[in-house]
Order: sequence, then C-alpha cells, then structure tokens
Amino acid sequence: MATTTPHHRVTRKDLRQPDEFVSLVDAAGDYVADHLPRVIAGAVGLLALILIGVGLNLYFSHRDREVAEAFYQAGNVYDKKEYKAAAGQFAALAGEYPGTSLGRLSLLYLGDAYLAQHQPAAARDELQKFLDADDRPAFRQLALLQLGVAYEALGNYAEARKAYEQAASIKEGQQGRADLELARLTARQGDKQGAIAIYQRILREHPFGQERGTASDALVQLGAPPPEPAYPAKTIELPAK
Repeated sequence: MATTTPHHRVTRKDLRQPDEFVSLVDAAGDYVADHLPRVIAGAVGLLALILIGVGLNLYFSHRDREVAEAFYQAGNVYDKKEYKAAAGQFAALAGEYPGTSLGRLSLLYLGDAYLAQHQPAAARDELQKFLDADDRPAFRQLALLQLGVAYEALGNYAEARKAYEQAASIKEGQQGRADLELARLTARQGDKQGAIAIYQRILREHPFGQERGTASDALVQLGAPPPEPAYPAKTIELPAK
C-alpha cells in the first residue's frame, strides 16, 4: 500500500502566530505605512548629505588645484626677481584663499617680495599676518628671520632682536642663520661681549655647521679667540717597547 506524507493542516492558531521573518516584514511595512512622510524626509535628508559631501569634495579638489597653479605661477615670477608683479599675485592669492595652506604661505612670500622692493613696513605687516595665521615651525622660522630684517630696516632694533631670538629658538634648518643674525645685531648695538658670547656658543653647539666660518671670522674681528673645541683631542699613549 502506498504511503502518504502526513499533511499539516493550517489552523486559525497558525494564522494568528506567523514566523519571525513575516513579523519583521509586516512590522516594517506597518511602520513605513504609518510614518511614510517621516521616512521619505529621512531618505531625502540622507541623500542631500551625500550629495553635499560629494559636492564639497569636488569643490575643494578643484579649489586646491586652482590655488596650486596660481601659487606656482607666482613663484615663477618671484624666481625671475620680478618682485612687484610677484607681490601682486601673492597678494591676490592670500586675499582669495586665506583658509588654504598656500594662501597663508603667500603672505610669507609677499613679505619677502616687499623686502626686495625696499618696503620694510609693508613687509613687516604681511609677515606678521603670516605668523598670526600659520604654526608650521619651518615657515615660522623663515618669517621671523625676515621680520627681523624688516624691523632692522625700520630702525627698530629691539623688535628685530626679539624676532631673531624667536627664530633661533626653533630647531629647524635656519637656526644657525638666526643665531648669526642675533650675534651680528648684538654687536651692532654695541654689546661686544654679548656678541662674542653668542658667536662662541654657535661654535660650541655647531662645531661642523655651515655657520662656523662666519662665526670664527666675526670673533677675530671682535678681537676674541675662538672657544675650545667641543670634543678636545685625546692623547694616545703608545705602549713602551
């Protein structure tokens, strides 16, 4: 006799207790139906945020390319020593893109271009703007050095000294030059012993630095001997035969 598969009869109880998946789908459908305006608004808001994010990314990428190209062109004019034209281009960059890295860096180049045109007051103002806006140590050191030059040209030696001291306190590539400028200004102000002390410190702290020759020559001109070597030679005793 053929066997038949037992057939489960669906009862009213089964209809009243659907499985979890059906319950979840039904609940989601009910929620959407009951909160359709809110769901639509949320979806639209999310889409808007995505579009805004994509748009901003494209905008900033395009803006950065524009700034880089303009800065490159201004740098080429600056390298040709066409300082007046370069100043105009750097000023435009700094004014149009103050929130960008290259826009702020334009202030440093603008100050230097003014110095090259013998306009120390204008240079001082732009260099101070850069120092107020940018905290990158290497660029700050350069700006402080040029600020010292501007203040010297204006006859404000106290502020020039302060700028050189701040530049010398930054452990970057121009630290030796900042020390030399500080020593030179100290001698210019009539403090011979102070200048000698700075030059001797330079030789002690940078015995093999590029500034060694300048510091040694300055000490000779000031009538002072150079300091003892930082690493005095040791006598080697040979064993007796």
